[in-house]
Amino acid sequence: MSKVMKKNLLLLFNRVNYIEFKHTIRIMKITTVLTLIAIFQLSATALHSQNAKVSISKNNLPLKEFIHEIEKQTDYLFMYSEKEIDLQEQVQVKAKNKPVSEVLEEAFADSQIKYNFNEGYISLRKAEKGSINQEKRKISGIVKETTGTPIIGANVVVKGTTIGSVTDIDGRFTLDVPANATLTISYIGYLAQEIAVGNKSDFSILLKEDSETLDEIIIIGYGTTSAKKIVSAVTSVKGETLQDLPFPNIASTLQGRASGVIIQNQGGEPGSEPKISIRGGGDPLYVIDGIITTDWEFKTLNSEDIESISILKDAASLAVYGSRAADGIVLVKTKEGRKGKRSIVYSFNAQYSQPTVLPKKLDAYTYADVQNQAAIADGYGEYHQFSKDEMDVIRNQSDPYLYPNTDWYSLGLKNFAPEYRHSLSMTGNQKDVNYYLSLGLFDQGSLYTSDALNYSRYNLRSNVNTTFEEIGLKVAFNINAAMEKKKYPSFAANEIWDHLNAKSPLDLAYNEDGTLSTVSDNPLMEMDERSGYDKNNGMYLNTQFVADWAVPWVKGLSLGSMFYYRVNSSHLKKLSARAPQYGKDGTQLEVTKPSLKEEAYFGESYQFELSAAFQRTFASVHSIDAKAVFTVAENTGHNFWASRRDYLSTTVDQLFAGSSTTMQNAGNSEEGGRMGLVGRLKYDFANRYYIEGSFRYDGSDNFAPGHRWGFFPSVALGWDITEEPFFKNLTPRNIDLLKLRGSYGQMGTETGVNRFGYLSTYNMVENAICIGGQLVSGFNEGGLTSPELLSWYTRNSLNYGIDVAFFNYRLKGSADYFFYVTKGGLVSPEDRYTTPLGTKLPQIKSNNEHRREGFELSMRWNDNIGSDFHYEIGTNMTYYNNLYVVKQEEALSTLMNPYKRSTHQTDYYKVILIDNGLYQSPEQILGVPRRLASSETKLGDIVYQDLNGDGKIDAEDQIRYGMPTAPHFTYGVDFVFSYKGFSLSGLLYGTGKRNMEFGVNTKKDESVHVKNEYQLDYWREDNRDALFPRKSLSSGVNGGNNQVESSFWVKNASFLRLKNLSLSYDFKYKLLKNANWLSMCRVNLTGSNLFTISGVSDYFDPETTSTNGGYPVQRVYSVGVTVGF
Repeated sequence: MSKVMKKNLLLLFNRVNYIEFKHTIRIMKITTVLTLIAIFQLSATALHSQNAKVSISKNNLPLKEFIHEIEKQTDYLFMYSEKEIDLQEQVQVKAKNKPVSEVLEEAFADSQIKYNFNEGYISLRKAEKGSINQEKRKISGIVKETTGTPIIGANVVVKGTTIGSVTDIDGRFTLDVPANATLTISYIGYLAQEIAVGNKSDFSILLKEDSETLDEIIIIGYGTTSAKKIVSAVTSVKGETLQDLPFPNIASTLQGRASGVIIQNQGGEPGSEPKISIRGGGDPLYVIDGIITTDWEFKTLNSEDIESISILKDAASLAVYGSRAADGIVLVKTKEGRKGKRSIVYSFNAQYSQPTVLPKKLDAYTYADVQNQAAIADGYGEYHQFSKDEMDVIRNQSDPYLYPNTDWYSLGLKNFAPEYRHSLSMTGNQKDVNYYLSLGLFDQGSLYTSDALNYSRYNLRSNVNTTFEEIGLKVAFNINAAMEKKKYPSFAANEIWDHLNAKSPLDLAYNEDGTLSTVSDNPLMEMDERSGYDKNNGMYLNTQFVADWAVPWVKGLSLGSMFYYRVNSSHLKKLSARAPQYGKDGTQLEVTKPSLKEEAYFGESYQFELSAAFQRTFASVHSIDAKAVFTVAENTGHNFWASRRDYLSTTVDQLFAGSSTTMQNAGNSEEGGRMGLVGRLKYDFANRYYIEGSFRYDGSDNFAPGHRWGFFPSVALGWDITEEPFFKNLTPRNIDLLKLRGSYGQMGTETGVNRFGYLSTYNMVENAICIGGQLVSGFNEGGLTSPELLSWYTRNSLNYGIDVAFFNYRLKGSADYFFYVTKGGLVSPEDRYTTPLGTKLPQIKSNNEHRREGFELSMRWNDNIGSDFHYEIGTNMTYYNNLYVVKQEEALSTLMNPYKRSTHQTDYYKVILIDNGLYQSPEQILGVPRRLASSETKLGDIVYQDLNGDGKIDAEDQIRYGMPTAPHFTYGVDFVFSYKGFSLSGLLYGTGKRNMEFGVNTKKDESVHVKNEYQLDYWREDNRDALFPRKSLSSGVNGGNNQVESSFWVKNASFLRLKNLSLSYDFKYKLLKNANWLSMCRVNLTGSNLFTISGVSDYFDPETTSTNGGYPVQRVYSVGVTVGF
């Protein structure tokens, strides 16, 4: 690392002020500037190294020291094989300020060592007898995996000579070769290949993986393992598969790509975040680069920065993280620097989105006709609501301000919402320092015609590491930061959408003079920028120092430490106002005066770890992998808010401008701490039998002293049958892996525990007492406590799995069965005893027992057809269900009812009435049991089943029905096809049965709520096979018969969706292959949510958050370009 860069990083570290918000913002700016300075500094230094000169004057200098001196004085790196090059060989050098090339020529003049200059490094090889010495010509090429990914560091050598090179970071090489030469291409983990040069000058070489050495590295808690040796339930996703996808956050990109992971979108509003569940559990724990962090930091990650994501699911993989990991872990490894050619990559994506489902609205004439039809059904005349003359005026639009035909969607919505994404990264090596630097920007607009709703995010990351080879010490210093800016209308964005959807076409939007009309809930007023705003800005800055020391005198032993410091802050500012609205006579509507509220939060936290690890293989068959970790973490936070009302105008949107008589404020602080001791021991015999045990002794300040510590162990076993001698003797041709594994463990959980719930407290009440005519604050007693009964409750986890691979690892897969038992969930029987006791009973552990079980399956096939065509097809699926063995809070009357109880029953949608269609005849009305309140039943009303046969419809006829909206069965099918420079990839994602019901406005009886074309399918004499019941001018007709919760309104919302489809082409493959300064120039076209097969797609999107309304799920089209240098 250059002195300038070191100084910059030191300056950055010293400038950090972790308390005040304004200093934090300043740090973000400083960090960005210094990172850019570092980039340019590294670039400038690297360019200078090409003409570097050195001074070395010493006889009998060991080659190892000679190499070290050149690397120290220049920016070159040496690449060689220690098996081939004798580093103790001595060289004679006398050079003062000479170019590197001359020094090497002098040093190796009488040596068999030959050297070759490449971009940024020098390769050394041993000369062999019979070296070819003929007239040479230049060739070039690229070495790739069968998937099309370039291989970095592959050896390309002219067979029988010392002529060779090493592929750069883009997999490319250039050589001067003699005539009739043969190339030998090799790389660890791949089969070597020989290719005759002939008359070709450009080569595209695919190396096939060697099944004997193939072993994917998988990141797990506090370490790594391999796909072959893993005995726990972990799914790994490569970061490259998540790039270039048009999703607003990294969580959405995981949907359908990892077995066991269930992603539920929460609408398409800018800045919205999906809900993540692992195997149907609650919110998972997030770990990024070994740091336990928040879902906020995970969901704001730049997808370009991710190396891999591991999903940890069973006790064997989770126990080391203790109580917080009971619902699974999302573990992220970000990119880091590595040796090789410097690489700068810039990517840009322009994205445009629109609703996946946007029901067609009724025009004014059709809407008015619906009202007249409802009047006829109620027994009124033909033109009861709108006369014939009025209908003609509406049809002809001869008086558009008295009877308008307002298209609210065209007035309030754009055709597409814009989104833009930028990413710039730089990776490489500067002498002994490896670096990865990146900047990211994401900007998301909305469909609204105003600029009242938008979201933007900024990311910065700097991962730097170096290794002191002499003492075996590797150190890393990482910085990452993000800032979010959310701007919403002061009226909720979902509320605005609901009003756009609910307004009648006969409602006037604008007056004749262009002013906003006084119609109630005018969405155009609500989205008007004069109607205030609701801003939510947040940021965090993380620093991490990691050190790992391989103890030189004990083989296999390493010691490590990690320190992490985080500062985060947020600033919320809401200006509540209303844009002016006017009546037709020009009178302005009187409204409440504007108000302003500001809120700020400042937080900081740290984590510290000490670790010891031992890895060693004895007698070639006994392998030990042990690790112990001590962890401690603390956090603090401070919150403050203030508000004022009765602003004279919105021009000055500051607190001081409001009325001082209306000011309010409050604030609070928080703190927390944790401590833990982690242990893991794994033994394997001949890569055949595996046993692994792990534990965490976890301490939390959520509980009283004496109850704070919990011990959570796990054990896992594995048996690789393919390593058995008897199996090898069977000579199975197509079976590469057949491994059985199982795990069992116990995890503690403190989900739902009240903060400091073990402490007796007093509550301060403002203005509680009047003393001397003045109101003063007072105190009352807090809730009751029972410290000895408030502690960890446990979850036992059982997992069986099988991993397989066939046909030389072209077909790989795994299957898992899981079973969880949670005992002792927390309860507080406050509903029964608050009134007589005057306060709540304490929160204590219950006798509850809850079970969850399911299975997962994943398979993947990858292969090549010829040398240019590669394809992959993969699938995964997940199923789970829940059951309560004991549910203490369930009422005894419900427990005794086999049709309603939730104990000893798997998941269901709701307890509701079961419908039997619509009344179609008077005889049916007279002969079928009805609700007691349904005394005015007519044709077209809903019929309910009398399940208990008592001759009436009531709550006793309700039963459990359907499946929850949260999907219990999900599946995904992904594919990749690549041919030469082209690549086509996509993902199909779907769910099993899941139920949703129509929104509240669709279910209402009144005809005024018929606003969409699909709602015209209601019961009439000429439409008896209708989707909806009859309509009326009145609400709650027939005693609210059609409003009762029943199966009539519930639909199967299962779906199959083309989640994304992407087509890309790399111009570097052919058109720009001679542009040596360019390593990549890829253009991609991508779409998401392109089509959906579902029984509810005519009414609402099956992934919508709520059918009652809200900002819709989006279909996105994207065009992007990625350029590498």
